[in-house]
Amino acid sequence: MNIHHIQRATVALIAAAAAASASAEQIVADTNTIANPTAVVTFNLFDGLVTTGPVDVGPVPGQIIFSSVPFATVGAFAQDLNENGLWGARGTPDSGLVSTPTGDGNFLSSAFVGGRGEVGFSFATPVSSVGAFFNQFQEEGVANSMLLIAYDGAGNILESFGYSVNTAFDSYNEGKFLGFSRATADIYGFGIADGTFVLDNLTVAVVPEPGTTALMFAGLGLVGWLARRTAAR
Repeated sequence: MNIHHIQRATVALIAAAAAASASAEQIVADTNTIANPTAVVTFNLFDGLVTTGPVDVGPVPGQIIFSSVPFATVGAFAQDLNENGLWGARGTPDSGLVSTPTGDGNFLSSAFVGGRGEVGFSFATPVSSVGAFFNQFQEEGVANSMLLIAYDGAGNILESFGYSVNTAFDSYNEGKFLGFSRATADIYGFGIADGTFVLDNLTVAVVPEPGTTALMFAGLGLVGWLARRTAAR
């Protein structure tokens, strides 16, 4: 096999590995697991804005646009989640309210009738990871869930999964960090549908997975080594 065949084989191997790792990994964690975030939206700059959007919520103008069908509250400060407890802006040190993964101020709350509709975030540039801290309204003995969706630049669904958050009836600001992580930055939108929920600390990042980056550089290094070896003959 000559150097050109080896180069083509190596490039094909790298491309196949990248394609295999391009599918999203579901993020389900107790705290934020997205390292080196590009942006974190806390909603603390909003104060009970009831809207369907569009609303610019990112730290950089035009970076992250929020929209909802039907209404949602941007910058909510208190929400009774029934059997799943209570969410509220973090209290003062003497209030008796403890700081939790989401307890850093206001948040976003859906206001869906019958649990139908979708909250969405659009990104000016694609991201590789996106997630937020969630909880949801839960009635006793009634199953509830929400659907998380990652969209591409054309509005097509890249990945989706359903999840049901369950916390104690007397909990405060508890929940789960949910989202997606992909090897390539191709997520242009993040949607949450079919549930009455609250979310905070929306986090996005444009960082390829270490394994994919390492594989790419290893392949390029192999091609360079073979080229030098061939030239030396």
